[in-house]
Amino acid sequence: MSVIEKYLNTKQKKITAGIVVGVVAVGVIAGTVYATRDTSPALELTKENIKVEYGQTYKPSFKDLVKTKGLDKDDVKYLKKNVKITDSLKNEKEDITDEAGNVLSKRDKGYPSVGKYKVIVKYKDETKTVKVNVKDTTAPELTVPDNTEIVKGTDLATFDFKSLMSATDLAKLNDIQVDYSGVDANNAGEYTAKASVEDVNKNKTEKEFKVTVKEPSNDANTETTTEVQTDANGNKKTVVVTRKKTNTQTNNNTTSSSGGSTGGNTSKPSTGGNTSTPTTPSQPSKVLKTKYWYKCNMCGNIAYSTVSLDDAKNKLYSMNCNDANEESGHRHPRRSYGSSDYWE
Repeated sequence: MSVIEKYLNTKQKKITAGIVVGVVAVGVIAGTVYATRDTSPALELTKENIKVEYGQTYKPSFKDLVKTKGLDKDDVKYLKKNVKITDSLKNEKEDITDEAGNVLSKRDKGYPSVGKYKVIVKYKDETKTVKVNVKDTTAPELTVPDNTEIVKGTDLATFDFKSLMSATDLAKLNDIQVDYSGVDANNAGEYTAKASVEDVNKNKTEKEFKVTVKEPSNDANTETTTEVQTDANGNKKTVVVTRKKTNTQTNNNTTSSSGGSTGGNTSKPSTGGNTSTPTTPSQPSKVLKTKYWYKCNMCGNIAYSTVSLDDAKNKLYSMNCNDANEESGHRHPRRSYGSSDYWE
């Protein structure tokens, strides 16, 4: 082999060895890069702001807050294991009182109070915040009579329209307001009045109702009055009723003694002047009483009390309507209550 051939052969081996070493080096470097790359899935939220209607139960969860679309099962499993969710939500509580108004305990209503809250989502060294806004946008339920009858000349300023109405709402209610400015109580006819009620969260309900002004009876022996009647559902209405007067006059019997009487004193009607008129026993006076009621509109249970509205509410809870059903997820987002008058 010539000197030139030996030189070329040696050069070729060096080049080949260099290529091999270079490939190995690149493989080592590539392997190092792959080994240090973080392959865990990234955290993405489905939403950053959540609105909840007052009265609805809300509990933040991984399914609702963390975006998993497009991820494989292993990535979803990894996220579930490493994501931690906490919140500042607090459910509203209601006082349970006795007949005297003393607070006996507090009951969890099962839904958060109106307000703004935060949900914290932590994943490794990353923290994200979701804002929760609980708002009351539901107007109160207001029940008014279809028609209210009153006697001509009734003083509307003192007439108790509100006793004929009822209102229910989850939030605390302000007093029912009645606008009777369109009613002329001094002239018989049909008029339109308005009733409205607003809760503490500024949700308002307004309804119109008819007011009928009736002429009183012209008969001196009758009297015309406005009476309150209650139907089977506890709704009240007024009716103008005309009845005959029951005049009762009791006179002292005149006792006269006549000589030669065969017995003791006998009562004899005199032949002139005043006569003894038989008396009619007066009817026993009736007392107007109030019956309170509290109803669960979901279970249908209803409790009554002649003591107070709180007493009726406590009786409803004692039916196990609340405790037993809450364990199975049943809540009481809607309750109705009120009172009705009756004569006894």
